[in-house]
Amino acid sequence: MDLTYILIANSAASVVAPDWVGLAIASIPLWLCAAILTARRLGQVKPLLTAAARLVAQVVLLGVVLEWIFANPSPATAIGVCLAMLTVSALTVGSRGTSRRRSVWGLRIEAFLAIAIASLLTMTVGIRLALHVEPWYTTRTIIPLIGMVLGNSVHGVALAAERLESELKADRDRVETRLALGATARQAALPALRAAVKAGLTPTINSMMIAGVVSIPGMMTGQILAGSEVAPALRYQIMIYFLIVSTVCLGVLIVLRLRLRRYFTVDHRLRVEMLDDRDRSE
Repeated sequence: MDLTYILIANSAASVVAPDWVGLAIASIPLWLCAAILTARRLGQVKPLLTAAARLVAQVVLLGVVLEWIFANPSPATAIGVCLAMLTVSALTVGSRGTSRRRSVWGLRIEAFLAIAIASLLTMTVGIRLALHVEPWYTTRTIIPLIGMVLGNSVHGVALAAERLESELKADRDRVETRLALGATARQAALPALRAAVKAGLTPTINSMMIAGVVSIPGMMTGQILAGSEVAPALRYQIMIYFLIVSTVCLGVLIVLRLRLRRYFTVDHRLRVEMLDDRDRSE
């Protein structure tokens, strides 16, 4: 995915990129790893090679689609692609965030709303106010940016939703005791909410903590490889991190608010059936 960041670079300089022979050469260490795993009977050879093959096929397909999208910019194209990416993101969250199949679609709808609201706000600030992109539906800018924002949001929202459910399950007796003593649903679930927020934000916060010290972030790397000066590249990267962490934080807060309404009744009672691993609709 980092190679797509080059599409945003505002430089006419030639890009240092591998040809197909170069890619084949770059795969030699991968084949070496597969050979060692096979020789030592450690497993994971098939998943490794399958993932590599899927990576090549998916990225090549992505390249074909992006070329068509960039050649046909329009508001309908930009909105359609963003909605498709949002839908896939919500489906991904639903597949990870709950152990009960009956709750999957509810979580997917909530995740879609949470990520859509959060990304709409942050992308509007980034595209219109920070970058002053004209027209706003410039797909060469919107699609790579929304891809980075959504990729991190999916991970954060899924972790937060999963942690909230697991914390409520583990702490159910204490939650019900707090409710019996007069606490509201939010007050009773506050420790679980704090744990869920921490789970959702920690990966992004850790990534920000090591950026520029342990790793050179992908956006900055892509722009430098495309010939951009270092100063504009680092400003772009900082902006991206601000957009990502804001989207993740807002998405986590919104989805946890929606999840809380699902786990508690309006009169502040815990819906214990929502914490049951068994799917009673079966």
